[in-house]
Amino acid sequence: MVQPPTCPNAAARPGYDGTRGNKKPQSGFKFVTAMDVPHIKKFLATGILTVLFCRGLCQSQPFQTPARTAPRVQQASSDDPKTIAEHGQRALAEGQYAAAEHDFQRLLKLGVRSASLFSNLGVVYLRTGRFDQAISAFLKAKALAPDVSGIRLNLGLGYFRKHQFKLAASNFGDVISSDPNNLQARYLKGICDFMMDDFHAAIAAFEPIQIAEQDDLEYLFMLGTSYGMLKRTDDSLRVFQRMIEAGGDTPHLHLLLGKAYLALSQLDNAAVELKRATENPSLPFAHYYLGVLNRQQGRLDLAATEFEKEIEIAPGNPSAYKDLAEIRLDQSDVQGAVQVLEKGVEHNPDAPDLLATLGRAYLQVPAEPRAITVLKRAIALDPKSGSYHYQLGRAYLKAGRRVEASAEMARARALTNEAPTVGKMGALSKDQETDAVSDGPH
Repeated sequence: MVQPPTCPNAAARPGYDGTRGNKKPQSGFKFVTAMDVPHIKKFLATGILTVLFCRGLCQSQPFQTPARTAPRVQQASSDDPKTIAEHGQRALAEGQYAAAEHDFQRLLKLGVRSASLFSNLGVVYLRTGRFDQAISAFLKAKALAPDVSGIRLNLGLGYFRKHQFKLAASNFGDVISSDPNNLQARYLKGICDFMMDDFHAAIAAFEPIQIAEQDDLEYLFMLGTSYGMLKRTDDSLRVFQRMIEAGGDTPHLHLLLGKAYLALSQLDNAAVELKRATENPSLPFAHYYLGVLNRQQGRLDLAATEFEKEIEIAPGNPSAYKDLAEIRLDQSDVQGAVQVLEKGVEHNPDAPDLLATLGRAYLQVPAEPRAITVLKRAIALDPKSGSYHYQLGRAYLKAGRRVEASAEMARARALTNEAPTVGKMGALSKDQETDAVSDGPH
C-alpha cells in the first residue's frame, strides 16, 4: 500500500516533473500549445528543466504538431497588408515559423504597427527559443493594447522561459486580476511563486483550480509541498493522498513520492520509491534523484553510478553531468571532471551552468584560455549571473589580464546586489519548462 509522505520541511526540496491543464481561451485570443502532450513528454527526456504538461485548448481541441509531410505555405505574393497578415497567421498556425516571421517582417517594412503583429511575431520568437526578442515584441504589443490579457500572458511566458520568475509572476498576476478564472495564468503564476519559495502566494494561485487539476500529479505535488512548507499538515496529507489515488501504482508516481520523501529528509523511504521508479528503464530523473540521495548520504561512488545511468537515459539533462563532474572534482579527478563536462556541453551547448562549471574545471587544469572561452559562452546565455562574471574575472586574473579581471569582478559585485528571483525550490528544480503560448490577437 502506497503511503503519502508526512509534512515536508525546508531541509531539502527537489523539484517536480511537469504540469498540465485545460486552458480557457481569452477574449480575442486563440490559445494553443507549442507542443502536444506526447511531444512534451518526449521533450522531458532531453529538457533542461521539467516540461510543464500545459495543454492549451483551441476551440476544445489540443494543438497538434504538424506532420513533416504537411505542405509548406508558399510565400505571399501580394503586397496587401491584410493578405500578408492572413498568410503569416496561417503559417504560424501550421508551425512554419520561418515563413510566418518572413510575413510579419514584411508588414513591419510596410509600416504596419499593431498589437496583433507584434504579438504574433513574439510567438514566433518564443517558439523558436529567442526569448529576449519575444519579450521585446510582447512589450511593444502590450504598449499598443495594455488591456489585452493574452498579451500579458505571453509576456509572462517570455520571462518564464528566461527563468525570470518575479517578472513572469507579475504578468500572470495581471491576467488573473482581469480574469480570476484563467486556469493557465493561475497555473503558471503558482509555479513561479513555488520556484521563488513564496508558498503563500503559490497556494493562493493553486487553490481555486483544485477541481480542474485534481488528477494532475505534478500540480498536486506542488500544492501539497507548499502546504507542507507552511506546516499545514492536514492539507498537505490530504493533497498527497489524492496524488496517490490519482497516480496509481506507476513509476511516475513513485518518482514523485521519492522526491517528496527526499524533501522530507525521509531518505530510506525516498530510496524505496526512487528504486521503484527505475522499474521503468527509460523514465528520466529517477536515476538522477537516486544520485542526489546517495550524494546527500555521502555515498559518492553510488551517486556517480546513478548519474552515469541518468546520462545514458537522458543525455540532455545537464544537471546529471554537472553533479557527476562535481563528484569527480571532490575526488581530485580534474581530468575526469573535464571529460564529463565536455561531453555534457556537447549534448547541451546552451546550458549556461554546465558551461560555467566546465570553466571552473578548466581553471583547475589549469587551462585559462579555454576557461575564458566557455565562461564567455555562459555569460552570453545568462548575462545577469554574478557568479559567471566572478569566475570569468578569476580566469582573467590567472591569465594576467588584470584590467579585464577588474571589470568582471565589478560586474559580479553589481549583479550580486540585485535581488534574486529564484528560491531554493527553483534552484533544486532540475526539470521545468513550458511551451504553452498564445497565437496572439486576431
